[in-house]
Amino acid sequence: MVFSGGMVTGDRVAPIGELKSFLHQVLPRLQTTTGVSFGKPFLDGFLEEGTMNLSSLEPSRALQTVKTLAPEKSLSYAHALQTALYTDGLDITRLGVLGDLAETLGVGGFEIEYMKTETLENTLQEFKQVSSWGISGFPTLVGLVGEEGTVFSRGFAPFERVFPQVERWLENQA
Repeated sequence: MVFSGGMVTGDRVAPIGELKSFLHQVLPRLQTTTGVSFGKPFLDGFLEEGTMNLSSLEPSRALQTVKTLAPEKSLSYAHALQTALYTDGLDITRLGVLGDLAETLGVGGFEIEYMKTETLENTLQEFKQVSSWGISGFPTLVGLVGEEGTVFSRGFAPFERVFPQVERWLENQA
């Protein structure tokens, strides 16, 4: 299951331009470390223009919507959100973009579910839950059994490093 932690909410919501110099410093290292590449629409569009507000609330609420409507597609949707922003340069705070991503995955009824007060409340509750687990950096990989969690990685970790830990943990759960 994919959980949202609400990294960029409240007074942390700001135009991406405020992070421009920081991102120009860290993106090359991030690309080398993870193998992820950032698309020209993101780099030359959002980052250079600097006006798009970074916010976790809208994409997290969208992920919550997908988890309600089609939980088996939540990981694919989380990936689609990242690709839409960092590769395609799409504004993932816009309902139309979020709905189009859901539709691409075959998730129907997105906008109605997204707009429900309950969906917003569940999103905010999830932020609190993640925080109560002591998670404040993202991504974090956690194995959960009930409310008990085991942290496998904080930040990026290559599959080769994480998989043996996860495998041992799974064996102990059996």
